[in-house]
Amino acid sequence: MYKMMKLKGVARIEPDHLGDPLEAAVNKSLREKYEAVVDKSLGTIVAVLGADDIGEGRILAGDGSIYYEVNFDALVFKPEMQEIVEGEVVEIVKFGAFLSLGPFDGLLHVSQITNEYISYDEKNARLVSKESSKSLGEGDRVRARVIAVSLNEKEPRESKIGLTMRQTGLGRLEWLEGNESAQETGSSEAEAK
Repeated sequence: MYKMMKLKGVARIEPDHLGDPLEAAVNKSLREKYEAVVDKSLGTIVAVLGADDIGEGRILAGDGSIYYEVNFDALVFKPEMQEIVEGEVVEIVKFGAFLSLGPFDGLLHVSQITNEYISYDEKNARLVSKESSKSLGEGDRVRARVIAVSLNEKEPRESKIGLTMRQTGLGRLEWLEGNESAQETGSSEAEAK
């Protein structure tokens, strides 16, 4: 999900910043230009950590700025297919739950929460399963698997991440803790016999 990467880019230093220390001006320019940018191959650049190698400056005719080719370190977030993620439920709607996953929200559709029928409890803003009465609400922490990724470079807010919890080891963390202790109890009872 999160990766440290070395990237190449161009830093534009405007005339009013020419008196600033070069490295500080370059880092400021890189942050303004590249942070929060979505790229389908890279993911989202969460933070520019600093320039490693600042090339020779170039001046373009009619432009008072100086342009530097730069190698820089960046923290990048890219959800990968089949990756296991943990996130917090930030919104419950009739058709599912939205989880906060770094700079994006992922959708956990009602059909992907459990194998049971799920109903929407509008009064309490919760999703509740029919047979086991498991519920999911805002603030709950869950473990899910990424099953769809569609990053939109032009409209980052339109990017979509699909999630599922319908597999062993996935679900609301409290559900998983209950299963682990039940499995331990079951194995202890088997050993005692």
